[in-house]
Amino acid sequence: MRIPLLIAIPVCIFSVAAIWWASTRKMDFLSPPSKARLEQIRKDTLSALPISKMEEAAISIEIPLPETDPTLPAPVEIEEPLDLGDITSPPMLDTYSERAPEGAAKLLVFASELENAGAFQRALLANERVLDLAQSTPEEIQSAISALQRIRPSLSLWNAAAEKALPVTIHVGTGQKFAKILPEILESITRDLSLASSGLIKFSYKLNIGKSIQANDAPTPVALWITGPEKDSPSTDVLSFTTEDADTLKQDQLKTVFNLVRSHLSKSTAYNPPPEALEDPVPALNSHITRLLWQEFADLLNPAKPD
Repeated sequence: MRIPLLIAIPVCIFSVAAIWWASTRKMDFLSPPSKARLEQIRKDTLSALPISKMEEAAISIEIPLPETDPTLPAPVEIEEPLDLGDITSPPMLDTYSERAPEGAAKLLVFASELENAGAFQRALLANERVLDLAQSTPEEIQSAISALQRIRPSLSLWNAAAEKALPVTIHVGTGQKFAKILPEILESITRDLSLASSGLIKFSYKLNIGKSIQANDAPTPVALWITGPEKDSPSTDVLSFTTEDADTLKQDQLKTVFNLVRSHLSKSTAYNPPPEALEDPVPALNSHITRLLWQEFADLLNPAKPD
């Protein structure tokens, strides 16, 4: 009996599909084979070939794995966190000096990590090393100064024991015109400078009024220099300016003090000189001169005397 084609063809197709499905339904055609499976395929292939043992050892069959899908995002490289070391022990004024040769860029990253970890005193010290020891670009210097201005106001004085502060004296020479108002201004200046040094230096002043410089409407010369507490103590250079405006007298003197300190450190130490103060000298006294350099300045004017 002849079976019609309309019945025979579907039956054939169904039979083939059923056999294929039954034979392959548990097979995975998409996942790449494991390393163990690849090794087994290599061994089975080698055992089926008519080759010697030495030739077998020399044969390496590589089965390439599927290439990475270019539409997928690239894997993210996770950087290991910086080793901050022991951030619980009390630091020294010169802490992180050993990191200065690594460069200012690395110091700034390190300082940022310390700040993120809540080690603000150490973060301040790391930023200070950018100023006084590392070879830094103007941009790196400005980054460190910005960090100092942000962090330092939240910290207590480095030296809170007034009796341990090293004494220095600001000498001011001028005429009669400002004789009455200068004592109050100088009292304020010495307080500001003692705070700027983070308690490391106790500033006092000595006012010298020149009788030959008469009070008049012409600009009055004002000379400043800084010494140690004794008559034979070392001294900075003398800087002077002229002014006829009592309202700018404090500002002018603070700027002159900054320049005196900066110049003396530049001449007498191997540290980087503090960055120049182009505008208001008050923040510059707190952020451009590091605490280590304030200590160095006081030491220069208070040399150790032989026993």
